[in-house]
Amino acid sequence: MEDPQKTRVIPVGIMAGIAACLIAVGAGLSWWTLSSRSPKEPVVSSPTLTLPQPTPSPSETVEKTLAIYWVEDKSGKLAIISQPVQIQAQNDPTVFLNIALDRLLAGVSDPNQFSEIPKGTKLLNLTTNNDDVYVDLSPEFTQGGGSASMTGRLGQIVYTATTLNPNSKVWLSVAGKPLTVLGGEGLEIPQPITRSIFDREFRF
Repeated sequence: MEDPQKTRVIPVGIMAGIAACLIAVGAGLSWWTLSSRSPKEPVVSSPTLTLPQPTPSPSETVEKTLAIYWVEDKSGKLAIISQPVQIQAQNDPTVFLNIALDRLLAGVSDPNQFSEIPKGTKLLNLTTNNDDVYVDLSPEFTQGGGSASMTGRLGQIVYTATTLNPNSKVWLSVAGKPLTVLGGEGLEIPQPITRSIFDREFRF
């Protein structure tokens, strides 16, 4: 007859081993479940916000020294000479050149200087585009005078229109039409004309 004590020991050992295995498996399952339910959130970088730039304010009034050009008799020879003028205006080349040309057409005040531009000549329009200056004059500009007068008035306009930039190109027109010939003697005007072209092709 078997010992009843031995029959109780075997089931207890087996149950203890099974319990230990179940505890280990349960712990593993719990870790796996927690890990799967709490994944690491991906790092998302915030987009860089580009703030709109403020609209530039209109240019302030500034003062510049420009030059307008007259004709002067130097020992019996005519020459184009400059007169510096102070101009306060919006910092825009078109504005400054309009004022300079208007002062030129208003006439000279120095008794030692004179203008070959006929009285009554008006500036109808002046615009700029980078290094190009477009000057439109009234028909009076073409009236009266001989070749020396034509040369003088042409030089006055070209030099005054390029006072901000001596290398600018000047496109001349009269009453909206390109000026290709000036005066009855047919002084041919290249379009555009520059200071260097005037100095080379037109001399007193």
